[in-house]
Amino acid sequence: MKQKEIKPVNQSLGKNAAIGVLTGFQFAIAIASFGCGFFLAFLLGIGMIWSILIGLWFSATTISLSGKKPYLFWSRIFPGVPMWTRGYIKYYSAIEKKKVGSKKVRLWH
Repeated sequence: MKQKEIKPVNQSLGKNAAIGVLTGFQFAIAIASFGCGFFLAFLLGIGMIWSILIGLWFSATTISLSGKKPYLFWSRIFPGVPMWTRGYIKYYSAIEKKKVGSKKVRLWH
């Protein structure tokens, strides 16, 4: 008997709900951060327009940090990304090390 392949019943399983270009998670985070930014700025007595602008700034920052590729945002702030390379060293077996000998380190003179 041949093993049957698993056929996906629901194509959206394991995927995030999309609201426009944002995922559902990003949309919820953006709304919450806008509310926090607006509320904090309004409490400080900055004014309605500045409160809205600060709320928009908060939400734009969280959207850029919670996306699929947040490293694109951070690479503009910290452009010096380390370059990882692979190095090699000659392997010596334990027998070869015994033949060569080892230098002992003196701790006390």
